[in-house]
Amino acid sequence: MRATRKGLMMSNDGMDKVIEAFGTRDNFLITAHVNPEGDSIGSQLAVYRVLEKLGKKAVMVDHDKVPDNLKFLPGSELVAGEIPGGIPVNTAIVLDCPVAERAGSVYKNLEEAAFVINIDHHVSNEFFGDINWVEPDSSSVGEMIFNLTRELGIGMDKDMAAALYAAIVTDTGMFNYSNTSKETHLVAGELIGNGADPGKIHREIYEKKSVPDIRLLGMALTTLCVEADGRLAHMSLTRQMYREEGVERVSTDEFINFPRSIKGVEVAVFFKEIDDALKKINVSFRSSGTIDVNKIASRFGGGGHPQAAGCLFEGSLEGARVQVLAEVKKALGYGI
Repeated sequence: MRATRKGLMMSNDGMDKVIEAFGTRDNFLITAHVNPEGDSIGSQLAVYRVLEKLGKKAVMVDHDKVPDNLKFLPGSELVAGEIPGGIPVNTAIVLDCPVAERAGSVYKNLEEAAFVINIDHHVSNEFFGDINWVEPDSSSVGEMIFNLTRELGIGMDKDMAAALYAAIVTDTGMFNYSNTSKETHLVAGELIGNGADPGKIHREIYEKKSVPDIRLLGMALTTLCVEADGRLAHMSLTRQMYREEGVERVSTDEFINFPRSIKGVEVAVFFKEIDDALKKINVSFRSSGTIDVNKIASRFGGGGHPQAAGCLFEGSLEGARVQVLAEVKKALGYGI
């Protein structure tokens, strides 16, 4: 697998190379990053349908299960946890994943694949594929895949439209984030015209919360802390909180919006303990625009965008708080 960490030259190949590979290659593995959200799941479902329409064979495999609030998307039940036995993989497509290792357990399959196609919109992408189509100015991978279908001349069906609309609406924070452009709205309009139901998609993703969802949010909010003269806010969710509610996982994509929404906060951080035995902490960052959180996340092996990024910290929750918050404070001009 081609990767900058091995000292190979970076190359942004673009959509044409992807179209060529889709035409000449077969037996595709489609995957995305750990802890998938709307853009990664929606993009995978749409790419799967594109390949299906091209007469290609493909499987979708992710490290983590599809979040409950995205299971309404047609085809989501086809996302597996491992490659089904007897199915060959010749070409891997990695979506919305700036660092190959962020594919989690699927990373081993990427190393074994003969050819890797890397499609992403994160400025921190490491160009690890044999083909790298990276557009940091795009709102989402979903928007990129929409443009791909248009270039291929593939008809947009209702299921594809719903998947791509979900991808775009989640990665733009319901069209509120700075990555939202005029083109993003035009694409969303075309998806609605092709059958995406914005009201239904919004309700399914954002409004159908379970009782444990709300209780866990309440527990996390009790950890809310504001520091650095009100410029930094952070909160945490522990595995013990999950155990108290008797659940394994819930969608936490919106949790970071609460510290982010506090007046005067420039950087918000959300720590989620995903495995207390193996000591792995998922860390999400949001910035009001004054601080580039992608640079902070990259110091811990993660990445993303200047205003939204994340990383996987290996160590204790307290260790993550100490080290990550020290870097945030340094970026804010404290502790120098």
